[in-house]
Amino acid sequence: MKLVLAQLNYTVGDIEGNLEKILDAYKTISEQDALLICSELALTGYYPQDLVLKESLLVRQSNALKKLMDETEGKRCGIVIGYIEKNNQVTGKGLFNALALLSNGKQVFQYHKRLLPTYNIFDEARHFQPGSNVNVFNYKGVQLGFLICEDAWAKTKNFKYSDDPVNGFKQHELDLVISINASPNNLGKMQERIDVINRVATQTQSPVVYINQIGGNDELVFDGASFAVNKIGKLVCQMKPFEEQIYHLELENLDELKANAVFYNENELILGQTVLGIRDYVKKCGFSKVVIGSSGGIDSAVTLAICSKALGPENVIAITMPSKFSSEGSVNDSVTLCNNLGVKLLNASIAEEFELAVKRFEFMTGENPSTLTQENMQARIRGRILMEYSNHFGALVISTGNKSEMSVGYATLYGDMNGGINPLGDLYKMEVYALARFINEKSGREIIPDVIIQKEPSAELSEGQVDSDSLPEYPLLDAILKLYIEGDLLDVDESEKCHLLIEKYQVLNDDVERIHRMVDKAEFKRRQAPPIIRVQKRSFGMGRWLPVAAKY
Repeated sequence: MKLVLAQLNYTVGDIEGNLEKILDAYKTISEQDALLICSELALTGYYPQDLVLKESLLVRQSNALKKLMDETEGKRCGIVIGYIEKNNQVTGKGLFNALALLSNGKQVFQYHKRLLPTYNIFDEARHFQPGSNVNVFNYKGVQLGFLICEDAWAKTKNFKYSDDPVNGFKQHELDLVISINASPNNLGKMQERIDVINRVATQTQSPVVYINQIGGNDELVFDGASFAVNKIGKLVCQMKPFEEQIYHLELENLDELKANAVFYNENELILGQTVLGIRDYVKKCGFSKVVIGSSGGIDSAVTLAICSKALGPENVIAITMPSKFSSEGSVNDSVTLCNNLGVKLLNASIAEEFELAVKRFEFMTGENPSTLTQENMQARIRGRILMEYSNHFGALVISTGNKSEMSVGYATLYGDMNGGINPLGDLYKMEVYALARFINEKSGREIIPDVIIQKEPSAELSEGQVDSDSLPEYPLLDAILKLYIEGDLLDVDESEKCHLLIEKYQVLNDDVERIHRMVDKAEFKRRQAPPIIRVQKRSFGMGRWLPVAAKY
C-alpha cells in the first residue's frame, strides 16, 4: 500500500479553501492503491476555538466531509482526515475531536481523540469530550492503529495521564500506526516529537507515520516536519519544515529506508518560524503590505528584515521618526538598512509636534510634564503616525518589542506597542542580536549594518538615555527572565546555563526578586499588546495566563 502524507497549510474557518487543498492532493493519486493521510482538524484548521460553537461552521464542515467521501466513490485510494464530530450522547461535551477513514464513498471508520491537552497553549477540553472508542481498524487487509496528536504523549516527562491510548494496541499485531497532528512548533519540539513517536513504534513493534500541518494561525506556527519511523523507531523519512509538501511512501518498503533527522539550528528555526508566522498572519487577515517604525536600533532592524523576507521588500514600508533626542545614527542607520533591504523609507520628524505637546500639557495642568511623561509622549506620537499611515494606505502596523522588554514592561502602551502582530515578542534580547548576525551570515552580506548590532541599546527618549539606566545588562536579564517564565519547562542544560550566568554577575536575591516583580506588574500591558509569534516553550498570551487585579 502506498502512503501519501499531505503536509498542508490550512486556514482556520476556511473549510471550502481547506477542502480544495485536500482534493487537489487526492486527485493526483485517486486511481492508486493508496491512503492519503491528512492532519488533525484539517477541514476546520487548528485551533477553531469558539468558532466550533457556530452551527454554520459544523454544517459547512459536514458538507465538505461528504464531498470528500463522494470523491472516493469507485476509487482505490482512501483518505484519513481529522474533523469535528457531534457527540450525540446525553452527557459530556457536545463535540469530539475526531478522525475518519473514507473509502469508496463511505466513512468506514472513525476514532475520537482520547487525551485532550489543557496546558500551555491548549484548551481542547473547553469544547471536546474525550473519546473511548477503539483505535484499531483493518483496512484492505492492513491492520492500522490510530492516534490523534496528544494520544501519543501519555507518558512524557511533563504530562501524566491515567489513560494511554497506545496501550490499546497491545492486543493487536499492527502493520502501521497513523498519528495525525496539529502540533505547533517551539524550540526543541522537533526532537521531542521524534522521541515520543519512537516510544510508540518500539512499544507496538510497528512503523509509525506522523503527519503534521504547516502554517501560521495567529500566535501559533505549525512547522510540519512530518516523518515516519520503522518498527524499531528508526527515522525513515522526514518532510521539509515550514513548507507544504506531498510525500509518497510504500508501506512494504519502510524497513529498507533510512533518513537523518532535519533539525534546524536555533537561529534557523527562529527565522523560519517568524517568517512563516508573519507571512500567514498578514495574508490570512487580508493584508498585503505592512508598515514598521524604524528607529535605527536592533529590534526594528530585525523586524524589517523578517518582514522583507516574508512579504517581499516591495510590500514593506519603514518610517523613521526622529526627535530632538535622536542620534544622527538613528536616521542614517535606518537609511543604510532600508537600502540594503530594498525597503522604502519615509521620514516624519516628531520634534515640532513633541514640543507642542509639552506646551499643551503645561497650559492644561500648569505643570511641566515629568521625564517619563515626555518619553511616553514621543512614543505615542510615533505610534499615532504609524496608525495614520495604516488607516490611509491599508498597511498593517508591525510591532517590534522583544520578550525581554515586554516581560518587564519596558514599553509604552499606545506607543511602541502599537501593531497588529509582533514577530519578536517571544525572543529574548540576546536572541534578537544572534538572529541579526545569522541573517547577515545566511545572506552572505551585511544586510543589517554592523553599527546597528554594535550600538548600545537605547530608546533615545531623553538626553543620553540608554536601556541600562533602567534594566540590568541584557545577558543577565534574559537569564533571570527565562528561569522565571519558563523554568519548569527548561531542560537541565538550559537551566544550568541560566544559573551560571546569574552567578557570574554575582546578583543578589533582592535584585532577582525586583525583576520578578517588574514582570508581574507588567501583565496589564501585555494584555493590551498585539499577538506575538510563538517561539519559546512558554510564550506570553495563549501560553501564560495570569490575573491583573491580584496580589502575588
